[in-house]
Amino acid sequence: MRQRKDGLSGLMRTRNEATLLEPCIDSCINALDELIVVCSDCTDNTLEILEKKRKQYPTKLKVYEYNHKVLSFDLTREEFEYAKTLPDDSPRLYCNLCNFGLSKAQYKYVTKIDADQLYFEDELKGWRDVCSGDIRVKWHLGFILGWLFMMYFSIYRRLSAKRGKPCLWMIPDWMVKAFFKSYSGFSKWQLQRGKVCIALSGLNVFKDDRWYVPFDGVNIHPPYNGEGDTVIFKVTDQTFWSRRYSDRITYSVTESFNNPYKMMFTRPVWFHLHANRVQCWDKVKRTKDSHPDWFVPIEDFPEMSYLEVHDKMDKKAHTVFQRTLFAFVHKIGTGTIKGHLGMLMKK
Repeated sequence: MRQRKDGLSGLMRTRNEATLLEPCIDSCINALDELIVVCSDCTDNTLEILEKKRKQYPTKLKVYEYNHKVLSFDLTREEFEYAKTLPDDSPRLYCNLCNFGLSKAQYKYVTKIDADQLYFEDELKGWRDVCSGDIRVKWHLGFILGWLFMMYFSIYRRLSAKRGKPCLWMIPDWMVKAFFKSYSGFSKWQLQRGKVCIALSGLNVFKDDRWYVPFDGVNIHPPYNGEGDTVIFKVTDQTFWSRRYSDRITYSVTESFNNPYKMMFTRPVWFHLHANRVQCWDKVKRTKDSHPDWFVPIEDFPEMSYLEVHDKMDKKAHTVFQRTLFAFVHKIGTGTIKGHLGMLMKK
């Protein structure tokens, strides 16, 4: 494997993202050492927007066209069955588009960037500084508390999975507040040692007459998203994507991330705009008109306790794994969400 520089690369895989692409890039690129964009099969003006942004960020934005007909999302049954017959190294598999992008990274750490997200620049930059070594984390005794909380958090999730529902009494607000600083410092130290990856998450939002947080079961995993599928990781020979099949709702052949790391978690770092996509907005709007009580004004959301959030969720839209993680994200993240509401109000 070639030598990479200290720092953090962002990797965006994109197809026909013209409506959301520009604000996404603007929100994250100053918090990264580089942003690699791999685009394929674009029929809108995505490429024109990328060229405009490349001129704006000539040293940071790297754009690559992936000239293969990729079989990934919303496949027909015939395409789905055909994709199963392709060899593991086929360029038509979405996982190999991802691996192509990863091969272009010049820095030691990589994280996935999605075009339908607005990033909290300061939060993302804090992790970039850890990856670059601008913040050199040294071990201290407080990390023992961080390790103990990590183990306790694992026990809480295992017990919750066994019971089939989150054991929220195991992680009261006072405990999370008392241990998060040590846990966060320990996670940064472990990331620099190449022992863990950091799982990032964000808040789903929808704009109608104002901004809302959806609890509708129509948007993707409301109210939070990114429960382990978006991570900051150190690039090694053991970090790569392989194919993943799904025949639920629509046929798809996407990607599964292979890595040797344990996973640790942090505060939310984005607003997720998926519900505002052209193909999604009408559907979510109809749901909101029918069930306005399923949508919470975004300025009210940080004031909700996680028990209130959990009780309002559509339990069929979430696994116990997700709901136990959302509890931690909510308890450590409401202040961060509140502090970044201004960026949404400008949209």
